[in-house]
Amino acid sequence: MNYSTRYASTITACLSIAGVFLCPAPAAADVTLPKVFGTNMVMQRDIALPVWGWADAGEKVTVRLGACEKTATADKDGNWKVTLAAMKTSAKGAVMTVSGKNKIQFENILIGEVWICSGQSNMQWSLNRSTNGKKAIAEANYPQIRLLGVKRATSAEPLKDITGQWQVCSPETVGGFSGVGYFFGLNLHKELKIPVGLVNSSWGGTRIEPWTPTEGFDAVAALKKIADDTRSSPVR
Repeated sequence: MNYSTRYASTITACLSIAGVFLCPAPAAADVTLPKVFGTNMVMQRDIALPVWGWADAGEKVTVRLGACEKTATADKDGNWKVTLAAMKTSAKGAVMTVSGKNKIQFENILIGEVWICSGQSNMQWSLNRSTNGKKAIAEANYPQIRLLGVKRATSAEPLKDITGQWQVCSPETVGGFSGVGYFFGLNLHKELKIPVGLVNSSWGGTRIEPWTPTEGFDAVAALKKIADDTRSSPVR
């Protein structure tokens, strides 16, 4: 079975779901990146890898991961983006450096499958509240599974960053993570024998409309009220 996903669309989706964002882009000065990038992350195998962030306008930013290095120049608004070459699956921790006027270094990066675990209460339900959760937590020593929990916040429009931090799966880190997401990732890891990154962006009790891009509602005249309501009240 082909479980290959698209890292670009995965991360774009993560940054496009209303209700999971915290703040607008940071003020320009030092080179910065959104928190979907970080030490212990997994990056999607076998596709071109976008890396982006902010810097001073006109600043040159160089990103290096393994043998791949790309440079971009921040535009007038301070936005920059590079696209790294596709990489094969790797369980060997790699280092990414991002250099401009300052230097950022992310460590212990694996290459494998990246999946978003998103939705309402069934997806939010944590492992420590799940059937046989205590046993699963005790056995959760899987250093090739990485977890990113996105802090919940509301916004009527997509914002540019999240609050969250990649963690190595262990009995100490997995308990509050999505039970469905964890068991899915565990089965994937065991079957494919590759690293798996899981991004938990879920919120129990929310309606389905805020999880649907308003552009979809805008395309159907009969759904205009839903589009307007979603913009005015992103999480209901």
